[in-house]
Amino acid sequence: MKPQFDPTTVKYHLPEEKIALYPLAERDHSKLLIVPKENQGFIHKHFYDLPEHIPANSLMFVNVSKVIHARIACMKESGGMAEVLLTEPLIGAATDAMSHIEKSRWKCIIGGKKIIPGMTLSTMDEQHHLIIQVLEKSGMDAVIELQWTGAENLAYILTEIGKIPLPPYLNRDAEESDEERYQTVYAKEDGSVAAPTAGLHFTESVIDTLRKQRIAMEEVTLHVGLGTFKPFDAEAVEDYSMHSEKIIVRREVIEHCKEFFSHDKRGACIAVGTTSCRTMESLYWFGVALMNQQHPAWHTGTFSLGQWDVYDLFEYAISPQESCSAILRWMHHHGMNTIQGETQLMIVPGYQWGMIEGLVTNFHQPESTLLFLVSSFLGIERWEQAYQSALDNEYRFLSYGDSSLLWH
Repeated sequence: MKPQFDPTTVKYHLPEEKIALYPLAERDHSKLLIVPKENQGFIHKHFYDLPEHIPANSLMFVNVSKVIHARIACMKESGGMAEVLLTEPLIGAATDAMSHIEKSRWKCIIGGKKIIPGMTLSTMDEQHHLIIQVLEKSGMDAVIELQWTGAENLAYILTEIGKIPLPPYLNRDAEESDEERYQTVYAKEDGSVAAPTAGLHFTESVIDTLRKQRIAMEEVTLHVGLGTFKPFDAEAVEDYSMHSEKIIVRREVIEHCKEFFSHDKRGACIAVGTTSCRTMESLYWFGVALMNQQHPAWHTGTFSLGQWDVYDLFEYAISPQESCSAILRWMHHHGMNTIQGETQLMIVPGYQWGMIEGLVTNFHQPESTLLFLVSSFLGIERWEQAYQSALDNEYRFLSYGDSSLLWH
C-alpha cells in the first residue's frame, strides 16, 4: 500500500541568506527550537540547554557513522582533470571496505570530460599514488577499482589524498575547519559521504550532562549516501524512488531497547537525526514483519526493507518491546550479534510511528524527503508553524544550521 500524500503541501520559501555556509565557533551554541506536543507554544533555547528538556530515564539513539574523504581529485592519462566522488562499495559495507588493502571496488560519481570504461585515472599525490580503473560508466555514475601499493588500508589512503564532500548547496570546497566540524564528536564508523548533521551540535559537555540526568545514549550506524540530497523530482509520491542506505545495529542495542520499553517509569525514546530515526523505525516494522514466521527473512537471515513495505503492516502494529523480542529471536535463530542490511523506508504523512517519540534534527530543504519525515512526525500544520517560527527568529538552516527538538 502506498500512502495518499500530496508533496506540494510540504514546501516553504527558504531565503538563500538563511542557509548556514559555516558552523558557529562553538558547536552547542546553535539555537534550539523546541516544539512541544499538541498545541503548546514553541520554546526558543540554545543547544546547550537540551538536557533540561529531555525527561530523565530517556533513551537516545545516535548515528556514529563517520564521513569519509570521498572526493578525489585525479588526472586522466591525457593530462586532463577529473574528480571521483565515492558513494558506496560495490559489495559489502563501507566499514569493511575501508579496511581493504591494495585494491577496492566502489560505486561513484565521476566528473570530467570524455571518461569511458577502460580508462585509467590517477591521483597527483606523489607520496600516496592511487590508480583508478573505470570499469563501468553510465552518465556520471560509474563503477571503479581503486589500486594502491603499500600496507596502508583504504581509510588511511583516502584521509591522505581525499577531501570531505560537503553538501552541494554550500557551493564551496572543504576547508581545514571542515575536517573537524563536519563530523560528530562521537563518529567512529567510516562510511558516510554526508554527515548525520543533527549530531553536529553535541559536545562532550552536553553528553556528560545528559548522562548525569540518567539519559542513556545508544549507538547505531546508518551510512549516509548522496541520496539524502536527492531532490524530490516526481509529480506523485508513489512515483519517487527513495534512496537505500546501509544500517548496522548491535544485538545489545536491541536488548537495551526492549528493556527500556518494558519499564513503567521510562522516559522518552528519542532519535538524534533523521538517520537514527529511519534506522529505529525500520527495525520496529521489521520486528512486526517477523511476527509472521513465514516472512522470507526467517529463511534468508537478511535485513532488507523496501520503500513502502511497512505501510502494509500498520494493521499489525505491536508494542516496541514485542518487536524487539521478535528481532532478538530472529538474530538468535541465525546466530547473529549484529544486524547489517539496507533500508529504503520512506516516511511521509500517513506513516504510523512505531517507536520514536522525540526527534533532534536540523532544518531541512523545502520539498525534501527529510522534510516529509518531519511533517509526518509533527503534522502538516504544526511543521509549517515551526519552520515559520524559525525563519521569523533568524534561525540558520540546513547542515551547518541550527537545531530543533520535536515531540510527536
